[in-house]
Amino acid sequence: MLNRPIRYFNTNEAIFGSDGLEEKIVMNKVKSVGLAEAIIIGQAPDGGLFMPTHFPQISLDEINGMKDMTYSRIFTTVMKGFFKGVLSDKTLERIAEEAYTFEPYLEHISKDDIIARLDEGPTAAFKDYAAQVLFRVVEALIKEKPENEVEFRQKLKDIDLLTYIVATSGDTGGAMGKAIHGRSGVWMPILHSADVPGEISELQAKQMDTLGENVYVLRIKTDFDGCQSIAQDLQKDPELEYMNPTSANSINIGRLIPQVAYYFHIYSKVADSGEEVYFSVPSGNFGDAVAGFFAKKMGLPIKLIIGVNENDVFERFYRTGIYAPAEKTVQCSSNAMNVTWPSNIRRFVQLYGGQIIDGEDPHTKEKVIQKFILPNLKQIRKDAKAYSITNKEVDTIIKEFYDKGYEIDGLHSTLEPHGAVGWGATQKFRKENGYDVKVVTLETAHSAKFPERLRKFGIEPELPKCLSELIDKSHGDFIELENDYNAVKKAIVALYQKELKRCALNK
Repeated sequence: MLNRPIRYFNTNEAIFGSDGLEEKIVMNKVKSVGLAEAIIIGQAPDGGLFMPTHFPQISLDEINGMKDMTYSRIFTTVMKGFFKGVLSDKTLERIAEEAYTFEPYLEHISKDDIIARLDEGPTAAFKDYAAQVLFRVVEALIKEKPENEVEFRQKLKDIDLLTYIVATSGDTGGAMGKAIHGRSGVWMPILHSADVPGEISELQAKQMDTLGENVYVLRIKTDFDGCQSIAQDLQKDPELEYMNPTSANSINIGRLIPQVAYYFHIYSKVADSGEEVYFSVPSGNFGDAVAGFFAKKMGLPIKLIIGVNENDVFERFYRTGIYAPAEKTVQCSSNAMNVTWPSNIRRFVQLYGGQIIDGEDPHTKEKVIQKFILPNLKQIRKDAKAYSITNKEVDTIIKEFYDKGYEIDGLHSTLEPHGAVGWGATQKFRKENGYDVKVVTLETAHSAKFPERLRKFGIEPELPKCLSELIDKSHGDFIELENDYNAVKKAIVALYQKELKRCALNK
């Protein structure tokens, strides 16, 4: 079975690892798509997420061999199984070398505590590791001669403009906007919340609205979940099919699988052969955490510590087995994690034999759970731990960590709110388990993105170049809209026509 090409099925239609799934897909009893189609359309028409039928396996010998590899080489090694027959090895290597002029910075706090700083990319956020690859892959899918999905790949060449719709609670918009900026044949409307104080920091907003060209910012008067709901409805709207709308959020499998590579990279640099290592992952929409579970399925000997803020739907599910998204978002300083309906939990429960199907109440139009099959909670608790960190605890963690005086190349080491959630989850894990184990805490963004929060404690983080150049810039153009689907749709239609004309003039 595992020698067969990986196909991608809809999480609403089947469950990963269920009896006879691969045979049903071969016999077309369960519909599936190839990786190219999964990446381009982003999400199944009914709102389900694409899930691989199986995972490429990487042996311990291969993992040991990564110790002296560059990040780009590790990426290529890890991704080859996913892209077999989709893109040539030569193309994949070129994409990796172009994309990864940066790699995680590993800060050794002690023998068993490492902070992996994923803020070295062009927008100082972990999402750069996926963003810098995604649109290069899309260009290659269009240009490279296909080995499979021939008919679909040929149709791609006839598309004038691909529309990538992004909802963001912080860093996704900046990372995806930067990566798509100036590329031909693609454009991006970014939706983020305008009326939630502190949900988008000043620098995060500037990273998006100063780009211009083929990137447009729409500030919607709702929270992230509201923006995400609108974005997903736009992608499913039959009246907008002519735009070829798709997603660059982690609901797109092409956005998610590149993140698997940094788990292998980090592990290879910090672990002894076969050593079990925990990764502490601050989690909001759960793309980062699911990438870690994908890495585990591929053979990486890791377990995960899931840290969430006061939007604790996963932590409550982990403890009780009851999946009940909250009706209202709690506003926390770890703004990118202010998510009450995490999209990628649907993929997570799939890995353990469960299923979640989201829906809409026909009368109130509110989001509801249409179907829930409980995953193997006993196995989940063996593979992962989960902790909720309050906003008050985050403030304490930031201050106490700073006061310890850790240094990075002569500069004061700091945590920002998301990293503080991860670090707090690590400390709760250690207190609860009381034994030595190596833990890598993921710091997902640069602390300088959150100066308003850090200044409360007298902390003035050093700005990386990608942020310092924004300080004196005024905000660029953006559109403010009410939380109304039809108003947003109308604006998107007008922007699409504007972008078509701009593209025609630039040809």
